[in-house]
Amino acid sequence: MDTTKSNRFPLGLILVGLLITGIFIYMSIPKKWEDATKVGDDGAVTLSDDWAGTVERKQDQYANQELYALTAVIDSYFLCQHCPTGKFFLKTGEIYRYGTTGITQNKRGFNEKWLNRHKLNYVYLQMGDLATIKTREAALIGAYAVLPENLARPISSSPEARAYWYRLVLPPGNNSLE
Repeated sequence: MDTTKSNRFPLGLILVGLLITGIFIYMSIPKKWEDATKVGDDGAVTLSDDWAGTVERKQDQYANQELYALTAVIDSYFLCQHCPTGKFFLKTGEIYRYGTTGITQNKRGFNEKWLNRHKLNYVYLQMGDLATIKTREAALIGAYAVLPENLARPISSSPEARAYWYRLVLPPGNNSLE
């Protein structure tokens, strides 16, 4: 069974979502100064209600970031883009990915159907401002190498190591510290 196509589908869907989001953001930015401002009866220039709302939503998004972990629901193989084989074996409850989002779990794309299809569980970890949450995310991803679940695996050069099961530097679902 060729799983290459099914593994690319979520990436394609994510790219389409990002494109649509980018277009929406571009379209919400006023093209003319007159669209972003209004002049009051007293002659004072202020932001238009629409533009002020857009700015406030962006500020709220930065102020309300969520840190989450995706964990394995069952013992299984999972996509791992930084692994030589492209997949990695995780036991139930082990970390697949750490991430952040400024939107809710379902809007992020992690609805129950998606999670079930990928054999993952969404675990809320923390809420905070962008700097706090991104700092914590980098710390968690960076510390993955010394997590007990990772240390329980053999090092890659060990005879006990398997092509899909050995110690990793990063969680299987993270490709960098971001």
